[in-house]
Order: sequence, then C-alpha cells, then structure tokens
Amino acid sequence: MGDLLKELPSFNQRNFSKYCTDSSSKPTNRRPVVYLPTKEDGAAEQVIVTDKANILLRYLHQQWEVKNTQSGKKRDVDSADLPETTELNPSRKAKRLNYDEEYSPPD
Repeated sequence: MGDLLKELPSFNQRNFSKYCTDSSSKPTNRRPVVYLPTKEDGAAEQVIVTDKANILLRYLHQQWEVKNTQSGKKRDVDSADLPETTELNPSRKAKRLNYDEEYSPPD
C-alpha cells in the first residue's frame, strides 16, 4: 500500500484509515427520485427569449411607466367637467387689494 500512496500529496496513511468501502451502510434497494409530469404543458412549444436591454435601463423604464400611470390618476381640477359657478367652486386665492386705494388714513 505504500507504493500506491507514494505519489499522492498526503503521505500519512492514517488519513485514509477511516474510509469505509462497506456498501451495507447505503440503501441499495431504493430507486432514485424521478419527476413524472402529470399533464402535458406543451413544453416543446415554449421558446425561451432573452431580453437584450440592460437590466438597469429596463428597471428605470418600468419605474417611469409606474410614475406616469400614478400621476395620470391624480385629480386635475382644471380638466374636470364641473360646473363653472362661483358658488360651487370658490377661488382658493384671495383677490389682491391695492393698498393705496383701499386704505385711507383717518383724519
């Protein structure tokens, strides 16, 4: 056995003494697990297509589309079809008053 181990990187025979070649410790009567499909999915018709776009660019385009769809859902008062009466739609801003015309100092 010394001649067999002479060319190996490990010269210590005790490193190989714990190796057991006894096949009784392994179950030999078990069949290997095999996947059996239950229905035909037409796997032959499926074609794998790779996207040639960069992953970062694809992500940025998706985020941009999400942002545009969300901004389109926001309410827009100017484009809404609401009646144009001042009673229903009062102006949010107060009219600007000219200070010189409205203010007259007491005499």
